[in-house]
Amino acid sequence: MLSAGNNIKRMRLKKGLTQEEVALHLGVSFQSVSKWERGDGYPDIEMLPAIANYFGISVDELLGVSEQTKKEKYDEINSEWAYNNKSGFHSENVTLMRDALRKFPNDALLLVQLSTSLEKIDGTEEEKDRYLRESIAVQEQIIKYCDDCEVRGATLYNICFAYKKIGNIDKAIEQAKKLPNLYKGRENALVYFLEGEEKHDVAKEALKPLAWGIAHHMTALSETENNPIYKKKAAEIIDILFGDDKDEFITRISESLN
Repeated sequence: MLSAGNNIKRMRLKKGLTQEEVALHLGVSFQSVSKWERGDGYPDIEMLPAIANYFGISVDELLGVSEQTKKEKYDEINSEWAYNNKSGFHSENVTLMRDALRKFPNDALLLVQLSTSLEKIDGTEEEKDRYLRESIAVQEQIIKYCDDCEVRGATLYNICFAYKKIGNIDKAIEQAKKLPNLYKGRENALVYFLEGEEKHDVAKEALKPLAWGIAHHMTALSETENNPIYKKKAAEIIDILFGDDKDEFITRISESLN
């Protein structure tokens, strides 16, 4: 935090301001500003955004955090989350993400990882319900504020199932009806505009969700009509699409149809 005091002094002198002027604007005593600059005291963490805004810099700049340092810390946090998630340490990941969001407020990826971890924590039925409702609140925050269309799209989809888990089927259906239909997907648009190898790769990759969709809907028809022929046809279609070139994902889909 010593860097913050140094930066406050540097920015104050750059703007030709006195300690009294800075103190008056921030609503503190000039003695407080003097202590910050000497390194004898630190601004309350709640004041950092106001101080940064006053000098027209980011909180990271105020604290002397370089972009490289910030990126390294961000990558370190996400690597730790991935390890914990794989190891089943979901409670630890909730704590990790809450701390991370104090450093990177409203970061879409961190919010998604917090939501995911909350839904995976074990406990009593009451505890799991509480975590699930908190996850829904986080997802609603993502939908409201996130401008990353891919993250928003995934969250809009996932929150339907979260509503179902808390027994709110009507809300799940309402939300599901707001999702784009199968025609309005990214890959369906891109193949119109790309050429050559890029077009080939997008079309090839699109076959995976297409296979999942075929299996998903043909299974639904099989169940609602009590007719196993739909699942058999779905398996045949997937065999035609992929032959022996099935990865783990497609293999699992095929096995689900048997």
